[in-house]
Amino acid sequence: MQPIVSPKQMLCSTLFLFLLAIGSAPAHAAGPPWRIADGFTTDYEHMTIDVKELAPNVYYLHGSGGNTLASIGPDGTLLVDTEYAQVVPKMKAKLAEMHAGPVKFVISTHFHSDHTGGNGLFAADGAIIIGSDNCRASMLKPAISRLTGLPVKPPPIANVPTLTFDHHLTLIFNGEEILSFHKEPAHTDGDTIIFFKHANVMHLGDVFVNNLYPLIDIHSGGRIDGYFPVIDEALGMMDDKTIVIPGHGPITDKKQLKAYRDMLQVVRDRVAAQIAKGATLEEILATHPSAEYDDQYASNRVGPEFFVAMLYQSLTGGKRMDYQPPKQ
Repeated sequence: MQPIVSPKQMLCSTLFLFLLAIGSAPAHAAGPPWRIADGFTTDYEHMTIDVKELAPNVYYLHGSGGNTLASIGPDGTLLVDTEYAQVVPKMKAKLAEMHAGPVKFVISTHFHSDHTGGNGLFAADGAIIIGSDNCRASMLKPAISRLTGLPVKPPPIANVPTLTFDHHLTLIFNGEEILSFHKEPAHTDGDTIIFFKHANVMHLGDVFVNNLYPLIDIHSGGRIDGYFPVIDEALGMMDDKTIVIPGHGPITDKKQLKAYRDMLQVVRDRVAAQIAKGATLEEILATHPSAEYDDQYASNRVGPEFFVAMLYQSLTGGKRMDYQPPKQ
């Protein structure tokens, strides 16, 4: 004879099994939608320019797109990255409010438009645009968006650097020694790291995106194995008081940059080990190799699947470039 189970008992039992299933689910089971990456507003009318003084004559500014670093002093103004073109009117107004002198130089960390879109508008006022040799070359040839896979409209010629360098460039400006260096391909094949030596402030462009998975622009020569020597050189130039400016995300420090580098290494090595065993991209994705990092780094711009796929593409020399991550 079957025991009689009351509706209340059935409800409690079902609820218990449901809660047990939730509690035993792996960390990645929550899945998308991932958080919206901040810092990319298109509401330019209501956008404001955030400003923070980092050291005497050295400021962080941000409206939409990449983070901007500025040297403002008796020699005039130098900017590292200019964000989207639509940001520039408010950026210029904020600089005027800060009693900044004319913008004499703009250093571009790489060629993407969320970092260089405003270059030409400052060049029109007399600024000299600086970038690595490869940054200039990338802006002069057809490009494909790593986010959409579609061709990208070439930038205005005024956005393109007119003063370029191969590996190192030093400027003495406003009493600051500003070191720019390009080591090897990482985010793109033309990344530049900028170190304000006396202020002890370093801008890493998109080689470091704080609390976000990176976008590895393989179409533009980027590769995961370039991140490690570039970041290691940057770490070697820092001390525990260095102010670190990522390409995107909040201002941070050496410790957080090191944690980001370690995350990249762990997930990269997991993907590489599976590739060595002959696993397909889909088989690797099914193992969720980034699972314990997803809550911190996954966003609507680069989710876990896209990140792992880019690692696979980079480590295999460009295989499965047809892969499209799930939309959310």
